[in-house]
Amino acid sequence: MKLEDSTAYTARCFRGEPASCICACPFHLDIRGFLDRAGRRRWIPAYKMLRDAVVFPAIVTALCDQPCRERCQRTELGDEAIALRDLEAAVLRFAKSRTPDAFVIPPKEQSVAVVGAGVSGLACALNLAQKKFRVTVFDKGPGWGGSLRSHPRFAEFDADIALQFSPVQAEFRFGTPVASLEELAGFGAIYVATGEAGDSFGLLESRDPVLLATSEPRVFMGGGLGGGTVMEAMAEGVEASKVIEAFLYTGKAIRQTTPYDKESCGRYLDHRDAERAPLVQPSGVEGYSEEEARAEAQRCLQCDCDDCLAACEMLKRFRKDPKKLAVEVYTDMGVNPPLSSRTATREVYSCNICGHCASVCAEDVDTGALMQFSREARCAAGVAPAALHDYWLREMDFTTSEAAFASPARGKTSCEYAFYPGCQLGAADPEHVLRSYETLAAAFDTGIFLSCCGAPAYWAGDAARLQRDVDDTKRIWEELGRPTLVFACATCIRLFTYFHPEIPRVSLYELLAASGTPSPNRPFAEMAVFDPCAARGDDEMQSAVRRLAQATGIGIGELKERNRCCGHGGHISMANPSLFEEIVQNRAQASEQPYLVYCANCREVFASHGKECAHVLDVFFGLPAGASVPTLDEKRQNSLQVKRDLMKQMRNEDFRPQTHEWDELDLVIGDELRISLDKQLVAVSDLKEAIWEAEACGEMFVDEATGTRLASLVKPVITNWVEYQETAPGTYEVLSAYYHRMRFKQEG
Repeated sequence: MKLEDSTAYTARCFRGEPASCICACPFHLDIRGFLDRAGRRRWIPAYKMLRDAVVFPAIVTALCDQPCRERCQRTELGDEAIALRDLEAAVLRFAKSRTPDAFVIPPKEQSVAVVGAGVSGLACALNLAQKKFRVTVFDKGPGWGGSLRSHPRFAEFDADIALQFSPVQAEFRFGTPVASLEELAGFGAIYVATGEAGDSFGLLESRDPVLLATSEPRVFMGGGLGGGTVMEAMAEGVEASKVIEAFLYTGKAIRQTTPYDKESCGRYLDHRDAERAPLVQPSGVEGYSEEEARAEAQRCLQCDCDDCLAACEMLKRFRKDPKKLAVEVYTDMGVNPPLSSRTATREVYSCNICGHCASVCAEDVDTGALMQFSREARCAAGVAPAALHDYWLREMDFTTSEAAFASPARGKTSCEYAFYPGCQLGAADPEHVLRSYETLAAAFDTGIFLSCCGAPAYWAGDAARLQRDVDDTKRIWEELGRPTLVFACATCIRLFTYFHPEIPRVSLYELLAASGTPSPNRPFAEMAVFDPCAARGDDEMQSAVRRLAQATGIGIGELKERNRCCGHGGHISMANPSLFEEIVQNRAQASEQPYLVYCANCREVFASHGKECAHVLDVFFGLPAGASVPTLDEKRQNSLQVKRDLMKQMRNEDFRPQTHEWDELDLVIGDELRISLDKQLVAVSDLKEAIWEAEACGEMFVDEATGTRLASLVKPVITNWVEYQETAPGTYEVLSAYYHRMRFKQEG
């Protein structure tokens, strides 16, 4: 993996980029940071931030023409722009200490000549002197200040210049005109800042306005010579100091920062939730009081995009913006061992991969796609935490093997349609599949295709396993006569859109809405439709579900946000149980009304957390709503029942599921423990196998005092442990059970 492989996913993200006001500022002052500090009455830090950016804060506060105010997004709300210059003046008054910092840096041998002691030359000289370069300033006038010497407030400016130069060493040669640059041949670099209409020594036409370099390799030029304002001249002096420093180190003119585009200044955000706030008027002749300055600074909208962070529980919890995550996805891969820290592993497997972040992003940045990319890269490299997805991958293997079944209608060799219910619809309730197929078969030439779309492998990042499933699916589809597949699951439709674009598809709910007659079942008079995240953009499916519900007379309510993940997406519950619970609770509390769902996973998540809900097929077929959520083992049995009934109906064949020697064991498990086991994804069938093997071979730990036994079952990825007691022949009471990823070496 290369760094650009991961950062490509977030390249369009502009979080952290300069706000529009910062783009307009010649000094690129971090106005957001400055106003944040002022808004908290942190006057000294605010002053230092101002001084570091503008060099001579008293001059800037007095003379700046405030181009930032023209780009202040507060005006988008109809308010006046932030009074930045008044706030800068307040900061200067309230900062108790304005003594410049003195940096302990070894003196440098390189020397720089600055021609012109106006604001541009002074800014360049001061910054270079702070870096301990040997700086000499030449000016034909009697002192520093250039054109500002005639300004009515020059005494104030003079004091500011003297203050800022006080901790550094720089030589000033006033009354010393420079007739030719040859006089400065002994200097390593020269900055010409002679002011408007000043002597350019014949180099003005060759001046690069970005690098400030000229045709003479060591001569740089800026300030009033370029025709800018006083503020722009001073800012060019600051930038020139950086270019010259790089030149002295490398021999090349290099600009360390990219110039901002003043014409298309920054990004304008949607401040729809922001409150209006009028300009704070100063009450005294000196300007703002401390409280007034604080209030005015707090009017700043702190313009920076945080739409995805505000909308996504995962991003909000880890407080990492997309660009940072992209870098960590790269460093976590171990491509550069000293940098490999696995700092993003938890985040990668805590993502629902639901697409909500992209839907709220103005630039369609999909952090979920980045997390999916990371999962695939980790799996390919053999560094994926396999235990997090082991259960679902084993269930996928079960669904695509023992529970799989595909057939045209009875007596036919092909079909026009094939119902593809997905792995969870029948597992949750066999009647959902059987009734749906019966209705479809009565209206269309319909076959059946029981399998899994590959979502477990996809979410695990197991591309190889997913590809095997893709290949098998295409083969079976072709054997059925290349029918249109009828889907009950939005996730299945999404995965088929990704990996089987050639297969025509339609949702079950569209066909039912067009041809089916609902049975009268109104579990609730009013319900809010909960659209699954995978149905985002599928307007036909969403509309059909609403038509089905309305046909039964149910009053339909809408959530403020559609297509939010219930929490199941990405199979995050093992990687981050507390985040999973937070997401579920947030979705459940989005409406006080019961939910009408059309995703089996959504129904299971909400029903298991006490949120009243019903599947749209319960409503349509008149089935009991609010049934309990089946256990892990009951789901398997439900899936096998669907296969058994459909094989008999379509082929008149009897299906006999696989049997195991431990199937006949009787386990006594308390309700509380059973719920815990399901949450941990520990199947009772695995506990039976562990106990049977332990009893058969005698490998177990035994508490002689109580008779309690502890057995383990080593699987390819995990090890199951079960603590139990025998209560009768073939009957065992399970006291506790759990799993982990450790392996124990047996010796002797």
